Amino acid sequence: MTAGQHSAWQLAPLFAGRSRVRIGRWDGRKEKWQYSTRDERDLTDEVPRDPAAVLLYNSHGQCRTLVADVDVTGAEGAALTHQVVALLERCGGRVVVDRSPAGKHHVYLPLRDGITAEDAGELAKALARRFPGVDPLPHTTGAISGCIRPPGSPYKDGAGWQELVTPLDTARRVLLTRNGSEVLGALRAALGEELAEGRREAMELVRPMGELEDEAAVVDAPFIGRVMAPRLATLAREGLFVEAGYSDRSTARMAVLGAAARAGLRFEDVTARLEDGRWAGLASLFQNANKPGVLIGKEWRKACAFVARSSNSQKSVRHCNTSEAGIVTRGAPRERSAREITMDEHRFIRRWRAVLAEVETSELAGPRGLHARFLLRALGAAAHQGGSRHVEFGVRSLSLAMPVQPSTVSRVLAELREGEDPWLVLVREGEGTRADLYELRIPQRHDELVEQVGMPAGKIHALRPAFRELGVVAALLFEAIESGAASMTTARVRAGISRSAAFEALELLEAWGLIVREETGTLRAVPKRLGEVAERVGAALVVGLLIERFRSERRKWVEYLSRHAVSEEWWAALVRDGPPSDPALEPAERCVA
Repeated sequence: MTAGQHSAWQLAPLFAGRSRVRIGRWDGRKEKWQYSTRDERDLTDEVPRDPAAVLLYNSHGQCRTLVADVDVTGAEGAALTHQVVALLERCGGRVVVDRSPAGKHHVYLPLRDGITAEDAGELAKALARRFPGVDPLPHTTGAISGCIRPPGSPYKDGAGWQELVTPLDTARRVLLTRNGSEVLGALRAALGEELAEGRREAMELVRPMGELEDEAAVVDAPFIGRVMAPRLATLAREGLFVEAGYSDRSTARMAVLGAAARAGLRFEDVTARLEDGRWAGLASLFQNANKPGVLIGKEWRKACAFVARSSNSQKSVRHCNTSEAGIVTRGAPRERSAREITMDEHRFIRRWRAVLAEVETSELAGPRGLHARFLLRALGAAAHQGGSRHVEFGVRSLSLAMPVQPSTVSRVLAELREGEDPWLVLVREGEGTRADLYELRIPQRHDELVEQVGMPAGKIHALRPAFRELGVVAALLFEAIESGAASMTTARVRAGISRSAAFEALELLEAWGLIVREETGTLRAVPKRLGEVAERVGAALVVGLLIERFRSERRKWVEYLSRHAVSEEWWAALVRDGPPSDPALEPAERCVA
């Protein structure tokens, strides 16, 4: 690393909206670099080893650096950059320019007063219309996702870094003094035609209100509970209300607040998300309002009243995966109450969990064993939820508790039930819309261990939402530290993971504040931050999107069955014609609740 790169990187906090940075990760499947919330860290003076992008928006959804990303190389790209700079300078702006080793440029317009994600996105799109070759993406992904590689960041191919074209002293002076609101006003006037064209296009995207209201505001996720629907969760995070289908900010705010009320959030939960930046998009929707602090309280009361009226006007029945399953429970010959039977079942499930915890690192070791370990945990959680050791959850529902596809869940289930002296047995194969019915069992080889292990206390966790994005290795290490492992060595052995994977996971957990290191060097877990981290990394949003996808697949499957229900049994039709051609509806995945 050169002195010039280090000096340029020291300017990164002046470009950033908040002091966080995302480290790039190469995605081999998409063949491009990704800057995800999973790889987010505190922004420090140390230059990262990999490409790094600073976040452009603060926790209130305000951007103080407008960026024109000139995505053209060579002489053509240099000429385009000069045109962009000339326009901004004619509007009275002072800019900073950097260049990548590939010959692409970033033009930064530092602002004294922040602008919302909506306004920044409009200006970025207008610049892209005026100058084809300018990529508006840094500002059109919203208040949580908008980011850019600043000067000093290593380049994507590892050769070189983002070099300052503007002299260092001049860049520092421009970033410290910044540009006033008169520059933005002049820029809007100069781009008036492009802005008007963008607004006309935006109005065409707005869907009818009736269509929007027909969509669910919340979804019920197995193992997680009620979460906001993806469209509204994205709106709360990013603030892009036109893209969400709303014509104005007020309507968009009420939609988010209504969904929050339906999801069971309280007023203090909403204000906490506004203050700490999890809902930076919603905060930006209040920016132009008169007295936003007072308005949020008024609109929250209106949202709660609306939800109460709509809830009273229709019956709401929550359907569980096992609502019509006819779950089998064991009982003695004498008559016993349902409560007694359920209590016995819960005791067995806790005993099953305790034995599994004792032996899982040896019996289910290695990368392939990770999926089995978390699938068995998910089955244990499902058994507790149903009050029986007999579980009838479909592979799609189970996959929501693991960061894998339903086909992987189906494969791992087959491996577990076909093993010698297995942890579960198949009681009944699925049929139609009914899932396979499994029974949890303690292997006979562990009969002596059954009476020795202590009964676990507390709630069983399959895979807590935050770890859908942070990874199962991080989840295992966190669980080990949470259960009392005070050192890395103890936690690594208890979790059954390799030394290198453990240190990488610990770095990630410390970056998100889920693990803290005491002055004595002792590691301590902070489980109360899991909910906040899950929202920041978008885990609830991912679950909501998966639920919508699975609902669509289920509808297709039910429609296929119904077409054969009049004249013949659906199973005979399936044997004769085969399953639907949709690859998402393979036979291994057909059994869904």
